[in-house]
Parts: sequence; structure tokens; C-alpha cells
Amino acid sequence: MKEMNKVIVKINGSEYPMVGEKSEQHMLNVARYVDEEIKRISEANPKLSTSVLAILSAVNIANELFECGEENDKLSKENEELNKKVGTGEEELKLEMKKLQLSLQGKAKEEEDLKTKIDELNKLIEEQKSKIFKLESDIQSKDKQIEEYKVEVNELKDLTKIAEEKARVAEQMSSKFQNDAYRVQLEKIEIENELKFYKATR
Repeated sequence: MKEMNKVIVKINGSEYPMVGEKSEQHMLNVARYVDEEIKRISEANPKLSTSVLAILSAVNIANELFECGEENDKLSKENEELNKKVGTGEEELKLEMKKLQLSLQGKAKEEEDLKTKIDELNKLIEEQKSKIFKLESDIQSKDKQIEEYKVEVNELKDLTKIAEEKARVAEQMSSKFQNDAYRVQLEKIEIENELKFYKATR
């Protein structure tokens, strides 16, 4: 089993661990290609979200992958046709075949690189979906708290109105009690004066 290499790559401003059998430089090159593709789309469409950027980048890279696959098929067919050719120019044909083989090898490497890039983009998309889900959950939780606060505030307002009404009634009763006490005091003084007058006349 081949030894797995691990490297930290930076894509669209975020760092991600990347593990694979390829060399660290190879994986860094793949991540750089993905990052440049995302930046290119972002510069053309600054208002796009991270998830949309990742999806568009994946589509573009997948398109390149399919184009490479089609080119590989085309080159393979040309190679087969050259193998069938017999006659003069054998050396030229061999040279042309070698060129085609080298081109095929290069295309195969590009195709493999694109597959790795697509895997990284899919991983990025899943992480962004997870972040979006968490943010939506947080927003729902905050909305619930706000509604609970509103209910609590309304209850406090109702209690305040009740307390103010009780205070107003108590103030009225206190004023009445004071008036009654003053009236009783006057009556007491009047009775005392009458008693004094009664005693004095006897």
C-alpha cells in the first residue's frame, strides 16, 4: 500500500487538509487550480455565494474533464488508425505514434488532476452546505428567543399597568383616609369644647 501524503491547502480563503497518494506539490497544484477557478468566477460575479461559486467551479472543471476525455478518445482512435497503416513512411508513423502516446499520457494526467479537483470541490460544497444549515438553525433559534422576549415584555407591560392602577386606587384611599381622620379630629375638638363649656356653666 502506497504511503499517503497529507498537506494543508488554501481554497477561497479557507484551509483544508488534503490527503492522497500524489506528491504534496501535485496536491498543492490541484488546490491552486481550484482556487484560481473560484477566484476567476468570483471576480466576474462578485455577488455569488460561496456555495454557488463552488458549484460553478465544479461544473467548469467537470466540463474540462469531459473535454479531455473526448480528446483522449480522439487521440486513441488516431493511434489505432496509425497502427493499421502499412507502407512507406514507417519511421514517420512511428514518430507520430510516439507523439500521440506522449500526448495521451499528458491528457491522462490532466484527467486525473481534474478528477482530484472535482473531489476537492465536492468536499468544499458539502462543508458549505453544513455551514449554511448551522446558520439557518442559529437564525431559527434567535427568532424563537426574540418571540419569547416579546411575550415576556408584553406580560411585564400588563403587570406594570395593573401595578399603576393599584397604586392609583391606594393613593385615592389614602387621601380619603386622611380626610376622614381630619374630620374626626375636628369632631373630637368640637366635642371637647362642648364638654368644657358644659362644665363651666354648672
